[in-house]
Amino acid sequence: ARPQRRTGSGNFFGSFRSYQTKQSFVKLRRSTVCCSLVLRVRGTSLRTYSVCSEQQLHMLEAVLNAYNNVTTTTKATHIDCLAKCQRVSCSAAVSVESNATCEMVTITTAKLSISANQVQQVIGSQVGAKVWKADDSDWPSPAVQLRNSSTGRNGSIQSVLINTTGCYLIKAAGARGGHNLLRSTSGGQGAQVSARVNLTAGTQLSIVVGQMGGSTSLDLEGGGGGGGSFVYRTVDQLLLLAAGGGGGASFSRNGQQGETGINGSDSLGAGTTLAGFGGTNGNPGSNSPSGTPSHSNHGGCGAGWLGRAVSPRRSSSDGERGGSLADGWVGGSAGDGSVCDGGFGGGGGCGSRTSPLNGTAGGGGGFSGGGAGLGFGHSGGGGGSFCSGGCVFGGTWTGDQGFVSVLLESDSATCNLDT
Repeated sequence: ARPQRRTGSGNFFGSFRSYQTKQSFVKLRRSTVCCSLVLRVRGTSLRTYSVCSEQQLHMLEAVLNAYNNVTTTTKATHIDCLAKCQRVSCSAAVSVESNATCEMVTITTAKLSISANQVQQVIGSQVGAKVWKADDSDWPSPAVQLRNSSTGRNGSIQSVLINTTGCYLIKAAGARGGHNLLRSTSGGQGAQVSARVNLTAGTQLSIVVGQMGGSTSLDLEGGGGGGGSFVYRTVDQLLLLAAGGGGGASFSRNGQQGETGINGSDSLGAGTTLAGFGGTNGNPGSNSPSGTPSHSNHGGCGAGWLGRAVSPRRSSSDGERGGSLADGWVGGSAGDGSVCDGGFGGGGGCGSRTSPLNGTAGGGGGFSGGGAGLGFGHSGGGGGSFCSGGCVFGGTWTGDQGFVSVLLESDSATCNLDT
């Protein structure tokens, strides 16, 4: 519809534009941050819609398929589309004037309980699209869920751009250590932690999702350490959350679990002089490669937030230490001929079983790295975890690969840490 009249205040809170259509009176308020639109019929206020700077609407696939009716119709202008949306009491509308389409989404249930790991669908991503959402529509904000970018020791640092200032619930889990498949010993499970964090619009987060350490099918050889998962601000590398990866299994012992506390754990096995030690306060795991017995190739220690293990491996038959932030979080490579690399996220590689020498398991990556032993009977230590404040959960993750999720819980500038 053509504008019939225009009034404007020109102040910070925005000016008003009024439009008259055949069946609805639409009052549009423009603001530097967000526009609110109030639709009225014969002077009676009906549903209120808002359009903000992020011109996309993210919906879980389960919401779309199970609870929504998406209708596409032909409408020439954004205002006509919004008026049509109001008449059918839709929950959201997407208008593209260039091809005169109007897409309306109607939620048919009042409350939704949707798992955070559902696939998202984005509507309103077309060039020139305008998206409105009913202010009273009651549907969940989907979590941005990040899975492992690959498998093994190599992976990618992923990123999330925060579009709305508010309180976010961030969850992270480290990856499992590698198994000894012949002996049926299991790699240690990763830790799972979560925290509420205040984030402002425009913040970019760097995300490292830990990957499982490599498993072995050889007798007398251990698995690689699992990678830790990390969430930190890209601009200044301020760490917000970290979840420790599990240690690799030995031929006789399961790997150590990722720790919910900040420190990594020691390797476990006979002979304390052959142990590797978990890092503390953000440091990597440690061992003394020069003390490796003549019958073994030592494992690689897990990396910590502050760096990788100080001591390099003696030779390419030993497991390599896992890489930290400065190393791109690459997992340590296994000894020559073995496949039990450390997982991406700082997991340490296993020493190789090169007869007559036996291979030792790697330690898990994390805020502090897990220790890797010198003797082949030692299973790897788990990595430590960290949260910068507002910690709400710590436990064990049952999956093989790590994950990270970021969920907007409230647009309040301050998190309520009592809930």
